[in-house]
Amino acid sequence: MKTFNALLKMEYILSKRSVSVLLLGMGMPIAFFLLFSTLWANDDSMSREMIQTWTQRYLMSMTAFSSISFALFTLPYAFQEDRIGNRLKNIQHSPITTWQYYVAKIIRILLHFVLAIFAVFMVGHFVKGITMPLTSWLASGGLLFFGATCFMPFGLLLGFIKSAEKLSIVSNIIYMGLSVLGGLWMPVETFPDWMQHISKFTPTYHLNNLIISYFDKDFSFQSLLILLAYAMIVLVVSLVIRKRIEVK
Repeated sequence: MKTFNALLKMEYILSKRSVSVLLLGMGMPIAFFLLFSTLWANDDSMSREMIQTWTQRYLMSMTAFSSISFALFTLPYAFQEDRIGNRLKNIQHSPITTWQYYVAKIIRILLHFVLAIFAVFMVGHFVKGITMPLTSWLASGGLLFFGATCFMPFGLLLGFIKSAEKLSIVSNIIYMGLSVLGGLWMPVETFPDWMQHISKFTPTYHLNNLIISYFDKDFSFQSLLILLAYAMIVLVVSLVIRKRIEVK
């Protein structure tokens, strides 16, 4: 237990060193949310009820946008930094087990998820006046947390990229591509028909649909299962690649 506590302490220190990344991961989605929700509020062609609905949905989309950034950026970069700084090699030659190392990393990212969800929700409530029953805040937060967790295997897979430049390019393409195609930036309904078909194959679409379906009182178990399937498939691929690397 002492070794695991030491790992957690190390992750805490590393998080403090990269606090700017944490703030950016929350700040950019909050800025987008404030910008677009303000534009909608001044749109006379939209009814008040429509503005409230769109603002609430966009809050959820930007919270998802913030959360998955930690899975697709912070997590793979953490693995890469450990590899470059020889921390991973030192851990492999210490009494620390592999599962302790990965669990410590996972806990760090999970805490980032919680902070991101809390921060964006607070802005939505206190700055934009979004009000919901406590159960709805907790349920939507829980679904966002679950959905973001399903993206962690993607971060694990990206962590095998050795070059920092390649990791930056690939992570950005995947992050921004999935965010736009999945409807986190704008409703999928506004896309051309061909683009809507592509969108429905992305995990971000099903994360967004999971939240929307909850508020529409028609919860999508299909999106839930698809998210889980994505997570399991990518996790298996990551484990296979990791095994091959270890053998080499």
